[in-house]
Amino acid sequence: MRARDRDTAPRSRTVGFQVPAEIDQLSMVHALAETVLLVGGFALDEVTDLLLALDEVATALMLVATPDSLLDCSFTGADGVLGARVSTLAREPAALDEQSFGWHVVATLTDALRTDYAGFDAARGGYPTTVEFGWIRRLHGPTKS
Repeated sequence: MRARDRDTAPRSRTVGFQVPAEIDQLSMVHALAETVLLVGGFALDEVTDLLLALDEVATALMLVATPDSLLDCSFTGADGVLGARVSTLAREPAALDEQSFGWHVVATLTDALRTDYAGFDAARGGYPTTVEFGWIRRLHGPTKS
């Protein structure tokens, strides 16, 4: 990249972490994500909504995870846009209940929501399952022309 292009290139940053995919780790997921979001410049009300969505997704994945699997979380953000990716290894194919109340909460709080179910991974002993969601900051007040 040329030096002059660095000033105009989109700036985004991805931060991720892994924890055991066990329900008692939900508070750790919440705390780590909260730190990432606050350091990323999101306001407290935005962080609250995003954490609620993440809590629902993480809980759903933890409940279907194979024993000893990890919950892999990553967040990519820039200029008021956030992309989140949360994945684990599930015991069954298409294991998430995407018709549940919690799932509707996630869909309401986010601007994009997608689940990817991969085929059985014999080496890992389960079904790779990934949930991605996106969120875009809403402008409040008058916009500049």
